[in-house]
Amino acid sequence: MYNKDTRILITGGAGFVGTNFINDLLNRGHNPKCIAVIDNMEHGTYIPKVHDQIKENFHEVDIRNQYVENIIQEFEPEYVFHFAGLVSIYDCNEDPYEAVDNNILGSINVMNGCIKANVKRIIFSETSAVYENCEMPKEGFNETQSDPTTVYSTTKACLALLAESYHRTKGLNYTALRYFNVAGPLQDYNRTIPPVFAGFILRIKGGHNPIVFGDYMKARDYIDVADVNAFHILCMENEKTANQTFNLGTGKMTNLMELKDMIADIMGVKVPFDHYDAIAGEALNIRGDISKAKSMGWEPKKDIKDTIKETIVYLENEIEEGTIDPLTFMEDLEIEKVKI
Repeated sequence: MYNKDTRILITGGAGFVGTNFINDLLNRGHNPKCIAVIDNMEHGTYIPKVHDQIKENFHEVDIRNQYVENIIQEFEPEYVFHFAGLVSIYDCNEDPYEAVDNNILGSINVMNGCIKANVKRIIFSETSAVYENCEMPKEGFNETQSDPTTVYSTTKACLALLAESYHRTKGLNYTALRYFNVAGPLQDYNRTIPPVFAGFILRIKGGHNPIVFGDYMKARDYIDVADVNAFHILCMENEKTANQTFNLGTGKMTNLMELKDMIADIMGVKVPFDHYDAIAGEALNIRGDISKAKSMGWEPKKDIKDTIKETIVYLENEIEEGTIDPLTFMEDLEIEKVKI
């Protein structure tokens, strides 16, 4: 059962979801000495106000290094939250070797460490991208479906199969989380193609039009990172979540036109899109059937407009601190790099 002294290790703890989860734990009064992080810092960001509180257990190590097994064994966590990996659809398709190395082989090191440390459970990020080639039911995609198309989603589907294998053959308990489009403050905006909230907001801040690839009616299920964190806690509190797969979304879709108009309205502007050709492999519409997660006693609570407002405040602070220049944001985009 989860309490403030539960020992938790987070891979990818300097990434978007990991950093937010650590911040959430600390805000709940969690003992900082009972939180450890493994992150190679290739894509992560060390945020002093968050990570300084756990710096004695902050390990700048790549999960592809087998030394991570020793780190996990020495820390003796009760739960491992495995968020580390290559998350960009575009980067994974550009370098499949790197994608497999990170998302599959690196994950084997993490799971082996969990076995050696007698971890109660590994809770890991799969992805809703495994629904890329599935037909969406009226209620939304459900956890019995999986038909990945892109290299990224295929590596994540392999990770889920590995977790099931480790459960059956080695006794490792797991929970697989199929995040839909997680949004909110602290999200990485430095990818080849940034997350859409940050991408739209920063382009508008720089006096440019938001960029859209393909159909601007393409719709996604956007969920606030705070609601995702609530389910992370629930995974430790409710044993019924063990050895299960859960969709984490809102069950609602917002298309790119609606999202752009909401962001522009909150920012007090009117802007059109800059339009690029569609990128092969991406689904047109994605919405999750979240009835299984709700049956565990969880429900998303944050409104998308509040998520937009909080993300704007975060990005305005980044601009003020000189971390990002919105005037040049995505101006050097090499369109051929993101083609599949």
